[in-house]
Amino acid sequence: MFSIIRKILVKFQTVKLKKSFGSCGSNVILDRDLVVTRPKNLHVGDNVYIGVNVWISAYTSVFIRAGVIIGPRLKLYTGNHNYESDKAIPYDDLTIVKKVVIEENVWIGGDVIILPGVTIGEGAVIGAGSVITKNVPVCAVVGGNPAKIIKERNKELYFKLKSENKIYLSLKSRGLLVPYIEER
Repeated sequence: MFSIIRKILVKFQTVKLKKSFGSCGSNVILDRDLVVTRPKNLHVGDNVYIGVNVWISAYTSVFIRAGVIIGPRLKLYTGNHNYESDKAIPYDDLTIVKKVVIEENVWIGGDVIILPGVTIGEGAVIGAGSVITKNVPVCAVVGGNPAKIIKERNKELYFKLKSENKIYLSLKSRGLLVPYIEER
């Protein structure tokens, strides 16, 4: 009985949170314990999954485009303290803000940190535990702290699949993908 009430409560909270976003597309899945500061600055496209325990600081605009998959425990920052202040140390009361853009069909692994002012290019893959300090190119696979390019996705295959609208959450929602496990 308690689990049914919890599920209803979580569903209600999710609907309420989505309505508070600046914009929210269709087929957006928010896992539990999402925290968004200033949700009116968050703009989410279609077919997006945001994992458990994600924290998004939206002092200014955050754009999560269509087809993005975000793993658990992401920390996304849009603001930083003014540590070069002539008023106080280690910083003053000024918050310096810069927007963050996550372009279409990006996959972000677990425990990633994204810093202010970053744009992650379309089709990029961000490895688990990465710290994103600068822009990530289209279809790059990055990892580390600070994140560096490890390799590049096959762009021809990526754009072919995109043109055929073979977007993971869209396919899954229509029952066209069935998860399975394969050892390699």
